[in-house]
Amino acid sequence: MIPSTRTAFRRSNGRLAKVVESIPTIGATDALVRVKAVALNWKDAAMLNSKVSWPNTLRNGIFGSELAGEIVAIGERIGDRVIALHDQLALTGRELTFEGLGQQVEGTLTDYVSSMLAVAGLTAWNALDAYKSGVGKTVLLQGTGGVSIFALRLAQKLGFQTIITSSSDAKLERAKELGAESTINYKTHPQWEDEAMRLTGGFGVDLVVDQGGASTLLQSVSALGKGGRVSQVGLLTSESRGSFVPLIHMLIMKACCIQGIQVGTKSDLLAFCDFLESTKLDLGPIIDRVFDFDNTTQAIKYLTSGDIFGKVVIKIL
Repeated sequence: MIPSTRTAFRRSNGRLAKVVESIPTIGATDALVRVKAVALNWKDAAMLNSKVSWPNTLRNGIFGSELAGEIVAIGERIGDRVIALHDQLALTGRELTFEGLGQQVEGTLTDYVSSMLAVAGLTAWNALDAYKSGVGKTVLLQGTGGVSIFALRLAQKLGFQTIITSSSDAKLERAKELGAESTINYKTHPQWEDEAMRLTGGFGVDLVVDQGGASTLLQSVSALGKGGRVSQVGLLTSESRGSFVPLIHMLIMKACCIQGIQVGTKSDLLAFCDFLESTKLDLGPIIDRVFDFDNTTQAIKYLTSGDIFGKVVIKIL
């Protein structure tokens, strides 16, 4: 039986408000999904704290943007397991309606793992330009958050040599346990681009997955080899270092590029899910901690604490 109400967390003046509300009427192209798991992203916390704006975002919208669940109402699709496409509502205690169907996922993926695919996973997939082989190439990953650890797992399967950075030696050891070939502590090596050059024998890396934005972009380009690419996935910092003159000079002299990554398309998600199904890649190690629905506020605090290694997931059912 389909209930008439749902419990949800909505944004409210920088805080989360837990509300009980009626389930919207299902339209002709809508699906009603019983949410089972929600994966948190930096963007979610940033939107809550008004640190970043997002197009077409309701000020009191439902918190979260990455989920896994089960369709409970829409014609013959009842019972399909799905993940929501990017920017759908997420953190509700039970049912959720959204326009159009999400992406059906393979039955062997757990709800926790499935909840991470549509944002963090797909961002990592496109940041690695995963339609091309990584064999013979080196990728540098910044930090140990969800996208970076997802990219680490994918990069290994795609054939990349991997370098990962962090300010924590303990986190770098965990990254090595997951298969990272080289690590850089950016506190020990503030000019970490020089260390990246040393690790690659002076050739530079082929790809940098940049999380920092303004304060790291110049160093990311400096770490590139000829014809390299920076995949810009984050904007964790707002203060730039240095002028744009050396940046532009390096872009020209290295014949390299900066590619902005805004998650991906539905066709990208289809290709990504097909890849996961064919490779049987173990994504479980990407999950750092799982919180109960009622402990969502604590989950957000942990997400923004700096202690995270991978993804934080909210358990709904």
